[in-house]
Amino acid sequence: MWIMANTVFESTMNLSLSSMIMTVLTTALFIALFISITIFQRRTRDHSAYRLIKSFVQGSKILLVGLYIYTIGSILLVNWREYVNYSFIESGSISLSFVKVSLGVVGVAFVWFAHKLLIVLFDKVHNRWKIARHLLKSLRRFLIILLSVIVASLFIRYSDSVIDDLLRIRLFTIRDVTITTSFIVTFIFVLYGISVIIKLIEFVYQEQVSRKQMDVGRSKTVFQIIRYLIWVITIVVLLDSMGLNINVLVAGSAALFVGLGFGLQVLFNDFVSGLVILFDGSIRIGQIVEMQGGIIGKVLEVGLRSTTLLTRDNIIMIIPNHKLVSDNVINWDYNEAKTRFFVEVGVAYGSDVRLVEKVLVQSAQEQSQVLIHPSPFVYFSNFGNSSIDFKLFFWVSDAFYVEKIKSDIRFNVDHNFRVNNIEIPFPQSDLHLKSGWMSDFKFEMKE
Repeated sequence: MWIMANTVFESTMNLSLSSMIMTVLTTALFIALFISITIFQRRTRDHSAYRLIKSFVQGSKILLVGLYIYTIGSILLVNWREYVNYSFIESGSISLSFVKVSLGVVGVAFVWFAHKLLIVLFDKVHNRWKIARHLLKSLRRFLIILLSVIVASLFIRYSDSVIDDLLRIRLFTIRDVTITTSFIVTFIFVLYGISVIIKLIEFVYQEQVSRKQMDVGRSKTVFQIIRYLIWVITIVVLLDSMGLNINVLVAGSAALFVGLGFGLQVLFNDFVSGLVILFDGSIRIGQIVEMQGGIIGKVLEVGLRSTTLLTRDNIIMIIPNHKLVSDNVINWDYNEAKTRFFVEVGVAYGSDVRLVEKVLVQSAQEQSQVLIHPSPFVYFSNFGNSSIDFKLFFWVSDAFYVEKIKSDIRFNVDHNFRVNNIEIPFPQSDLHLKSGWMSDFKFEMKE
């Protein structure tokens, strides 16, 4: 470094008049450009795109400094290329020259400027098209990583860096196919890129679903299938790019799959059931289902292994898919929007049954979520052991929280029965005593 600086000094002292004039003019030109850019940035402070302008100006300043150093070096030094390739740090296989450092600085500055530019552009996109910020953030991160990989590849290619040797390290070999560090990095990057692309496809797909007012549950099921297909195609293409024959792998793993089939039969059953549910469409996201055992929940997600339900207690339940296929499941969404339920009530013998009917209908109508059409009605169901039994039938549109509606109706029934002096009896039993039981009892006492 000292030798290079000394050479520059000696070259400056031996400059001809024309070279000195060129140096002064070049310096003045770059200073003028630098000042002009700074003034332009200050005058646009109140502009709506000030953040974009500021990022552009900062990037331009860095570029101007690099061009100025390169131009002055070309004027002062005849053999400029020899000095810029001079390695001022050498340690083993690592060497740093002015060119390598300059390329690294320019690459970092370029990525930094692109990052600032994407922030501003994606803010504009969000404000105009209302795209979710987390989606734009994921896309911006992917683009910055992609740009960084491209810049790093160019740096490695033109600088003979030790990083190139690190990326060529052989990790392991599979059927005459060598896996290197660079392939692992590429594999991870491709998977990350596919995940971002799937998010973008999902956003566009959901926008179309909302615009065309399609069924939300069915549309999510269709996209779930599309997502699995994209991942399967991606993995197959990546394995094929490695040089692995997929048919050979499948055939060679047949015995392994048979063994796993016996050991993991339930797990494979869940996978197959998940595919059946996705393609059959009998259970979709957003629908309300009732399992055996009285479990009622809203379908939040249908996966390959399990289905997620949200119960009426706001509890998340993970249900294995084979239960949804093999067990009896009631899908409430297959019914009409109006669903009928009933509440059982027993009154004491001797009560006015027509008054009871009137009070029960009134109790149902007082609940705001009970539908007026069809109107509630009462069935005289049976003469019970200790009560006269009735069933109060009513319709609701929100079947998911019907237990709360039933509870409100029971509160109304209890209050209205008290007002109208209608008695709800306690359970009663008749005890018949055989004649002569007292004599037998006294005889046993004497003994």
